[in-house]
Amino acid sequence: MTKSIFVKVSESRFAKEAKIPHALSEHENFLINVCKLTVNDALQKLHTFPAGLSTQEAEQRLHKYGHNELAHTKKIGFLADIFNRIKSPLVIQLLIIALVSGFIGEIKSTFIVSCMVLLSVGLSYVLDRRSNNAVEALGKRVQTHVITLRDGKEVEIPISKIVPGDIVLLQAGSIIPADLRLISAKDFFVSQSILTGESMPIEKKCRSTEK
Repeated sequence: MTKSIFVKVSESRFAKEAKIPHALSEHENFLINVCKLTVNDALQKLHTFPAGLSTQEAEQRLHKYGHNELAHTKKIGFLADIFNRIKSPLVIQLLIIALVSGFIGEIKSTFIVSCMVLLSVGLSYVLDRRSNNAVEALGKRVQTHVITLRDGKEVEIPISKIVPGDIVLLQAGSIIPADLRLISAKDFFVSQSILTGESMPIEKKCRSTEK
């Protein structure tokens, strides 16, 4: 069993790990400072306790910090979507062909090419909308859960509802739900293949280990 404390930071990765030079944000610096503290000092910094947050405090923090999930991209309107599809080089070429054909009197060719453009843009719009709707519906049905300590008891909640200061319990096969500060661990291995491409799990050391 591994215990971790959740600290909410921005979506960007640390410059040292990503090897991309950029200034660290306020949230990243805060997480780094918390990770340097002792367990007790880290708990005090986040105003939490080894037994976890109370349900009332967790609800207040959820309202303050928002859900633990990636920001949803803003949907564009119908006209803007169609315009973006028309900007495709292939569609532009077909439109030029249709205009040239109409200018030289090839009405039949203009009609055929125009139908090709309408079918191409229309079908891509309909298929993309259907696939996006299907993905959104699936995401609402399938929610990953995590075990946290609330009021001193183990509670299983959706990942989106964990808040800064939550004590998260990880087990073999668990998905790390957010940026965490380890409190205690035993035989702790993490698969980073989704981030680094490394196929083998990486062993993580933890100074504080439960006995």
